Amino acid sequence: MPGYKTASNNNSLGAVDRRAFVLIMALWALAFLTVLALSVGMGTRQKIIMLGRLEDRSQAQFAAEAGVKKAVAVLLDDLENNLSLYSPEAKVRRHNNPEFSVIELAGKKVEVVCKFPDDRSNRVIERYGLCDEHSKININTADAGTLTRLIAQVLPLDPDGSRLLAAAIIDWRDYGKREATGFFSDDYYKNLEFPYDMKEHPFERIDELLLVKGMNNISYESLRPFITIYGDGKINVNTVSRRVLIVLGLDEAVADKLLKSRRGQDDQEATPDDHIFLKTFDIPAEVNSFISLEENEMRQLDALNAADIFSTDSNIFGFTSRVLSGSEDPLRRIEIVFDAMKNKYEYWFEK
Repeated sequence: MPGYKTASNNNSLGAVDRRAFVLIMALWALAFLTVLALSVGMGTRQKIIMLGRLEDRSQAQFAAEAGVKKAVAVLLDDLENNLSLYSPEAKVRRHNNPEFSVIELAGKKVEVVCKFPDDRSNRVIERYGLCDEHSKININTADAGTLTRLIAQVLPLDPDGSRLLAAAIIDWRDYGKREATGFFSDDYYKNLEFPYDMKEHPFERIDELLLVKGMNNISYESLRPFITIYGDGKINVNTVSRRVLIVLGLDEAVADKLLKSRRGQDDQEATPDDHIFLKTFDIPAEVNSFISLEENEMRQLDALNAADIFSTDSNIFGFTSRVLSGSEDPLRRIEIVFDAMKNKYEYWFEK
């Protein structure tokens, strides 16, 4: 019958529509679940990557800290074995030690290095080992003339620029004194976009020098191997660089003779045949026994000794523990200044 046939067709069409609807919903659900699964998978992958990076950074941190502890352990052992004095072997172990080259720690490769002024090339080079903070000019105790000569030796400044920067350093550290006026006075710091007061107190961190008027990052990095804020201001004659000797007042020829006698027969710094000065008042005679000194050259060394500038040992050392990576930049770096007498980290900077 026509009516029955129509109803049957309608029912068939309705069933098809319902199946199509169910299929579409199932496809939508499947698509939703697929997207959700991909989203969850991506999120999980990102979390795994992030956790991996965190773990890698954590391992790098542990390795860098382990490098610091190893360097300090070697130093303390050396000081104990040598009764805190210098010997040729002690000098090599502290300042030119291949033991500090690639150290395997916490699954990472670590090296302990320091920047040394190279007296022959007049450049700053890296060596495996520790730097002697007593080989440097102490900017908390140095007078204006010494700072001016140092700045002139290291930075590309004219005499007036060197004098003004030295004056700004002294103004920063000394209470009440004024080495410079006008542009370098308190008004300069107070009129900056982000003003601060002149400290008028000794430097407590070496990088505090960046706050001083006239100082910038390039000048700071150039001066850093030659300056310190630690110790009593005396200079260790067994580790002092040529530039610092000249800054202290020696003629270039006298500085070269002292360094040549210190380097020993192989004429290389920090090797087993180095000559070690044990008493400051014997320095002129010991240099003269190795290479002849003129009378006026003897007087220059005597004058520094009389001024109580020289020492023959050290207890404060700086170095960098660096975790190696596949690129130029280390995974982790810790810069340290360690006072062996106090058994104390005076400076700790991580990057």
